[in-house]
Amino acid sequence: MSNIAASLYVYAYSWTPGFCYSCYDCPGCLAPHDYWKNNFTIHGLWAQYSTSGYPSYCTTEPFDSDIPTDLGWDTMTELWPNVQSNETDVTNYESFWEHEWTKHGTCSGLAQPDYFETALNLTTELLTPDILHNAIGQPSMNADNLRTAMGGLDYVSLQCENNNDNTQILTGVYTCWQKNESDNYPSYQIACPDEVLSEDTCKQSANITILNLY
Repeated sequence: MSNIAASLYVYAYSWTPGFCYSCYDCPGCLAPHDYWKNNFTIHGLWAQYSTSGYPSYCTTEPFDSDIPTDLGWDTMTELWPNVQSNETDVTNYESFWEHEWTKHGTCSGLAQPDYFETALNLTTELLTPDILHNAIGQPSMNADNLRTAMGGLDYVSLQCENNNDNTQILTGVYTCWQKNESDNYPSYQIACPDEVLSEDTCKQSANITILNLY
């Protein structure tokens, strides 16, 4: 169990079309929401130290299974999906949110409803950039152009599935946010610490591929 004296957040986006490249038979990839085809979804909101990793499992507060209903099941599944499970299998579907709360949310210093609502609000405020929309289905796009569109080269850590032919398929993005000392909410985007930037897996070549999801 760790303390919660983290100074920033990593906001992790998922690009479902890229994730489904290696999980093509996952229930959510076989029957995707239209929203997932053209927009980032949430992977997680993770408290992070500025120099030495991140805290995890900070309290023993259990996941509140009423939260998806309180915030709206359709909203949660659209913006924060678990495409590895079928939405009708509530227990398995909620296990993803439970994991995010237990490992990361308990270290946020936020009340549980506020933690989930904050992540949802960030997704609706941080629109998927047009440069990414325009690259969907194209042979490739410049990775630095996407980094720049999402804050800057030092503000973004891209996530890719790297193939043997040097093709880099975008699967997600990490951005970094200042954590308010007074109320623990994320306030504004900041440069990511070296440890987060070192997790960028899209540096094998200058270009990345943005897949379609039909």
